[in-house]
Order: sequence, then C-alpha cells, then structure tokens
Amino acid sequence: MSEMRTVRGMRDLMGEEMRVRNYLVAKAVEVFELFGYEPLDSPVMELWETLSAKGGDEVEAETFKFTDKGEREVGLRFDLTVPLARIAATNLHLQKPFKRYAIGKAWRYDRPQAGRYREFEQADVDIVGSDNPAADAEVVLVALEFLRRLFGKDYLIRINNRKVLKGLTESAGVKDKLAYECFRAIDKLDKIGRNGVRDELAQRGISEESSGFLIDAIGVSGSGEETLQEFKRLMTSSRLGLEGVSELEAMSNIFDASGVQDYIRFDMSLARGLDYYTGPVFEGMYLGEPNVGAILGGGRYDHLIARFGGPPTPATGISLGIGRIIDIVLAQTDAERLIPRLDVFIAPVKIQMVPPAMAIMNQLVRSGISCEVDVMDRSLGKLFELAESRKARYILIVGKRDYDKREVSLRDMVSKETTQIPLDNLAESVKGMLQR
Repeated sequence: MSEMRTVRGMRDLMGEEMRVRNYLVAKAVEVFELFGYEPLDSPVMELWETLSAKGGDEVEAETFKFTDKGEREVGLRFDLTVPLARIAATNLHLQKPFKRYAIGKAWRYDRPQAGRYREFEQADVDIVGSDNPAADAEVVLVALEFLRRLFGKDYLIRINNRKVLKGLTESAGVKDKLAYECFRAIDKLDKIGRNGVRDELAQRGISEESSGFLIDAIGVSGSGEETLQEFKRLMTSSRLGLEGVSELEAMSNIFDASGVQDYIRFDMSLARGLDYYTGPVFEGMYLGEPNVGAILGGGRYDHLIARFGGPPTPATGISLGIGRIIDIVLAQTDAERLIPRLDVFIAPVKIQMVPPAMAIMNQLVRSGISCEVDVMDRSLGKLFELAESRKARYILIVGKRDYDKREVSLRDMVSKETTQIPLDNLAESVKGMLQR
C-alpha cells in the first residue's frame, strides 16, 4: 500500500498543536472583541474575477486556481482581505467605520519552507471607512495587545509608509515607472542584504547614484520623533513623502500616549507587497527563539474596495499569522500550561460498569465539570496511570460493589486521599472539592 501523505506545504495539527491553535484563536477573539470588532466569515473559495481584482502579477502565480464542474474559473482565497473588500463593495449599507475581525485559512501556491506553508491560518482585524491615521494606529494597538497577552515581551512591530517609500524614490530621482521595481528590491533586504539590493536595483535599471541614495536611506530605523525627523529630512523634495511622514507622526503620538512606543520601530526598509498598500504598512516579529520570520503584517489599502466596484473607500488592517505563532509557542518550555486540566477521570471497574460510568460523566458535564471515561476495559492500575498522564485532579472509581450501595470512590491525585461520595449529590460534592 502506498504511503498516504498530506499535500505538499500543508500539515495536520493534532493534540498539543491543536490545543495551542485553539488557545491562540480564543486569545485573538478575546482581544478583538475588547476593541469593539465584530466577527465576519466568508467562503474559502471565490470566483477568479474576484481574486484577480486585487491586481499584481503574483496573484496568478500564487493562487490555487481551477475550473469547477460548472466551467467557472474559481480559486482558493489567498488572504482574508480580498473577501472583505468584496463584501464592503457590495454592502453599501454597512455603517462606517466598519470594524470586523475574521479568522480562517488561506492558501498560496509558493515554495514551502521553514515557517511557511501553502495552507495557513490568519486572524485579521480591519477598519473600513476611515482615512485617519488613528485607524492605522488602532489596528497596531490591537496586535500589540495580543502579543502582550501571549508573550509579555520580546516582540516588535516595524512600521513604514508607502507614501514615504514613493517619496524616497522621488528624492532619489527614480522615474515613476521604476518606483515599484525599487519597492520589490527593497522588500528583499532581509533575504539578500544591502549588496543584494544594490545588485537588484542595478538589474532593474536604477542608476548607481540613485541606488547609493536608496541604500543609505533604507538603513534609517528607530523609535520616536528623532527617527521620523530623519525620515522627513530624506523627503525634502517630495510632497507625497512628507505627507506620509506626517501620518507616521500622528501614529507615533498615539503610541507614545498609549505607552507602547518601546515595541514600535519606524523602519525605512519595510516595503511589504507590490501595489496592494497605499499608506502605512506594518510587520511584526517575535524576538526570541525560534525565529520564524514575520508573525503579523498589514497596512492601509485605500484603493482595493473600488477595484471590486464599490465607491472609493479607505481601509486599513492587520493580520496575525496563527500558524507561525503556533510554532513559537510549541517551542517554548511552558507550552504545557495551555493544556486544560481534566477535573475528573472516571475509571469503570470492568467493562460492565461502563454504562453507569457514562451516565455519571453526563451528569458531571452538565454541572460544568470536565471529565473523561475509559472505554477500553483497562485494568485499574492502567487507569491510574492514564489519569496521571491526563493531569486529572481526581479519579472517580465506579465499581459494582460501591455502585450497588449508590456511591463511588473519589481519589485526590495530589494528596492520594480517597473519599466515598453518594451518587445522590455527586455533582455538588465534586464541585465543592474542586473549589478547595
């Protein structure tokens, strides 16, 4: 029989991995709703005309695209933003600003590598309808709160502005038609280094003088007003660039007032994407081990909704990479803290005691007590070992002799004390013992 495998670039999540995933999703929902975002879901499959409206050569190359049985061209969504743009364009009654969160899988047909999968899960928040930099700052604050609750420290969000990048190319004397070529090259800085970017710029027809200016400029990075003043100095010949710096200054003021400035870095080298973003862009990373690359990203996309036939509508958002964050949490030594503790492990003595044990489980669950019944006819000794491995607080032994007397034995897995509990008030007794 041939080996059964997952599709390349995709993976199963089992046991501890899935518990970590569920924990992260629950934590994200908790934070999103504290900030007033409402949930939204959309189909994993979209018409190709919808997906291709995003534009850019990479869309065709990276999309899982096929023809369905009705001879329609369709594809799997490659992010959660395009479905949002379609919804916003076709539901003009939405009250603005429309603040939504979405959690779900997306697919991209790119080269699998460490930390990068072809199927991945994202948790997004977006604000539709506001062009105020405060909206950009808010989605960053949402991400920071999630990271604070998860890691406590050792994280950072880098921020730039596409207007600043465009201003940089204008100040460098680069022609408009080559501006995006510069963005493509700059976006590879972390992978190919400064010399690699210089070579890329030369290959794309950028002069040596312009390349030198750009290479020096993308090294500007830091926190607060001093860094933004350096940004401004580089934008002196670009009105658009100065507008972008002004937007970053407005965001910086909010971060300072919110006490999160230590987790923000304004970075001239951050480009993100090709023609998707129109203003501030963000990218976050975990500073500890393991290094899995960017764990969140996003930015402002004021033109996207209009591509779907809607009116010109400003929008901004940020996306958490749940899959990569799973890998970080699993690598931490305290990942076991995410595994919920079992209140009671129910051990039927002999297979004939399984039905009453199941009835007891149902009674306890209705009272909010987590429990599990063995249905494998194991020996009592094995059941004690299993209860220990499941980190159960108590093991409840259901034997025929005790059950005929309308009672069961409840053993404390910590103190090793055993108590006889009447069946008539079992749930109340167990709940009381759990609260000690």
